[in-house]
Amino acid sequence: MNSLINVSKILNLPEQIVEFTLKLVNEGAIGSSRFRFIVKKSYDTWNHLEKTAKQTGPIVSLPNNTEVIMEKTQYEFLRLVEDAPNPRDKDKVFNYVAEVRSKAKELNVTLNNYLEKQEYLFVDQIDMDLSYDKKTIKLEPQYKSTDEIEEDVLKEMGKSAAIYKSGADNKKIFVNKDIYEKAKEINNVGPIEGANIARFVENPESFIPEIEGLDLSLFGERVRQLGIQVYRAQPYIHAKERDRGWFALNIGVSVMDETGESQGEFKTDEIESLIREAQNSGEEYIEWNGHWLKLPHETTEFIDATNRLKETIDTDEQVDFSKLPYVLEIYENINHLEFNQPILEVKKEMDDLGVLNLQPPQSFLAHLKPFQIDGYVWMKSLQFRKIGGLLADDMGLGKTIQVISFLAYLQEINKLTPTLIVVPKTLIENWRKEIQKFAPLLVTSFYNHQGPERIKNPSQIEKKGIVITTYQTLVKDQIAMGQVNWQAVVCDEAQAIKNPSTAASRVLKALKSKFRLALTGTPVENSLTELWSIMDYVQPGLLGSLKDFKNEFITPFEEGEDVKPIETKLISKLSHVYKRRTKEKELEGQLPPKISKIIEVGLGPLQKKMYGDVISLVGNKMMTGLEAIQKLKALTSHPALVNEQYINLNVEEIPKLNKTMDIIESIREKDEKVLIFTEYIKMQGILRNHIREQFHINPNIINGMTSRRQQVVDFFNQKPGFDVMILSPKAAGTGLTITSANNVIHYTRWWNPAVENQATDRVYRIGQEKPVTVYYPIVKDSEGIFASGTVEEIVHRVIEEKKDLASSVIVPSKKLDLEKEILGRMRVN
Repeated sequence: MNSLINVSKILNLPEQIVEFTLKLVNEGAIGSSRFRFIVKKSYDTWNHLEKTAKQTGPIVSLPNNTEVIMEKTQYEFLRLVEDAPNPRDKDKVFNYVAEVRSKAKELNVTLNNYLEKQEYLFVDQIDMDLSYDKKTIKLEPQYKSTDEIEEDVLKEMGKSAAIYKSGADNKKIFVNKDIYEKAKEINNVGPIEGANIARFVENPESFIPEIEGLDLSLFGERVRQLGIQVYRAQPYIHAKERDRGWFALNIGVSVMDETGESQGEFKTDEIESLIREAQNSGEEYIEWNGHWLKLPHETTEFIDATNRLKETIDTDEQVDFSKLPYVLEIYENINHLEFNQPILEVKKEMDDLGVLNLQPPQSFLAHLKPFQIDGYVWMKSLQFRKIGGLLADDMGLGKTIQVISFLAYLQEINKLTPTLIVVPKTLIENWRKEIQKFAPLLVTSFYNHQGPERIKNPSQIEKKGIVITTYQTLVKDQIAMGQVNWQAVVCDEAQAIKNPSTAASRVLKALKSKFRLALTGTPVENSLTELWSIMDYVQPGLLGSLKDFKNEFITPFEEGEDVKPIETKLISKLSHVYKRRTKEKELEGQLPPKISKIIEVGLGPLQKKMYGDVISLVGNKMMTGLEAIQKLKALTSHPALVNEQYINLNVEEIPKLNKTMDIIESIREKDEKVLIFTEYIKMQGILRNHIREQFHINPNIINGMTSRRQQVVDFFNQKPGFDVMILSPKAAGTGLTITSANNVIHYTRWWNPAVENQATDRVYRIGQEKPVTVYYPIVKDSEGIFASGTVEEIVHRVIEEKKDLASSVIVPSKKLDLEKEILGRMRVN
């Protein structure tokens, strides 16, 4: 009060707050044009202050000029009276009269006899009622009043959201306008049906309009009284021990009430159809026994994961302890699964070891792409499960860097020593450099097991961290290496053990190791037998005996059955130990553009004559078709490949070579690098001589005779500006990263799209930052002399037709060797 007086003084307002004696009277009958309310005011000895006093807002100036402030509720009542509608507007005036009369009674304002006798009742409060008929929930407004109005009348008015009603004994019942608007909002909710019933029970507030003054304190209890149950579906995976180390898996969905008590169970196949139906309609609730069942957000993923598990592990049979980590891995990204104690113990151990942790150790310096992180975690989970794996990513997706991240992890958990990496000789230096770059702490553990000074004592070898050696050296030292208890054995370019009868294959499979990993971008080159052999090293017995494998996969494939079902069946069998990603999918949008340019050129005069001579020889049965096609293939590159005497022909006399020099010149002008692929050793020399003469550089050559490939590549990559390297597609098609070049010329086509793609992948891979242009100079019969076109035209058409097969996992590269098909189309046999 003191603070109010202080404020009044500051604002120069009256300090005294006065409560007047009020009396409500009227002029004219209610409903007539003359009707109005008058509020008579008295205070102390003064009467009729409504006439003798002046009032401005709540400030009243008494007849003796004393100013006082009218009490707040009285002033608000005065304002209510003054806010009168047109007396002829009966819809509003009766409501106005009822409201003023009701307020007057609330404030103990005296009414004159006329107003006292009027029976005006006023609805000034609202509540909400519920009804449920087993199919529909309805929300209905429920009127309430401080006046004495029968409950039935209030309920009826609320249901219809009425604003006025004539009651018994000429009583008139009016609804406050604000209450009427609130009743309309409730009625607008409409009937609640279907899965919305479950949503309403779980969260009724989301359906109820935000209505000020609506008392919902007991609403939750009224919802419960409807008797509608909404249960929660709880997916679970339990492992029940049957024998020491052997478990029966029980996978299903429990129906849980709000207290956590199970009300029933579904096996996954029982609930799957219900789940699919609900998900297809976009619902998360399904009807169950007259009630509702709420599905977790990841229920579909749970069903899909369970089906994947069944494809790789027969969940109806007993599984050993080693399979439980795989169960966790399958369900890794599904939250809120219920596990029982055996699985929880495995989960804790995996958590403690960071098996499913996506982040490599701090000692690993590279930033992995998402699919590489997936590979890193996959290797860790395989190692934890004590089973092997085959990483068959496309070339250029970074198989080496994924393994190095895994080696850094083994070092972090003290399980690196000793690890063996077996590689072709040409890749040893590449491995050393990659480890130096991405995991330098591993370098001190790196031991190159080569040369006459190599260690032959198994106990000394066993103390090394990472031992790298070649397949040939491993065979030579098989007795010593076979005595080492390896933590892990990594077999790079695993096509080296594609033949199960070779010494390298037998030695690798005989090594003692806790974990085996194979790396190859081409798991099948000549026959599906090669995949079986690699898997026999990775996980012996997974594909059964070679005889069984032939009956199930090789024979159907070779007899011409559709590739896709065979491939799907095989990958399903391998799925938990086999990982393959393609460049098109994983690097989509991450690599710069790759542009292919078909450059058509004609035959030179000498080439044309020699070409015709070969065709004539075949026609006269003086040369076989197979011999002819090889000569024609060489001839389109350069006549000297057929006859040495033409080695010094001018470049202008061979349009293909001349055009290639023009392409190189355009690349030189852009100050870029280019790789030229040709399988012919002699053609490699011819190209080098012409490039040396025209561009005054001495291009390096990488072919089967190159002993220090990595040093050659390093020099090329480090040299700034324009340069050229000439390569054999087969010898240089694996293990090399040459991303300093962004141009590729396939001077001669390798008649296998898979091999040709691998050659291009030396440039078009992770690390390439510039757009890549791939040139295909093709000799064309522009004069129509030869019935089927030139051999290169036919090769190009056939390769384009076979590109899809080249991306298949199980189609052997040998099947893509197109010589016979090209021979048939040449019409020379």
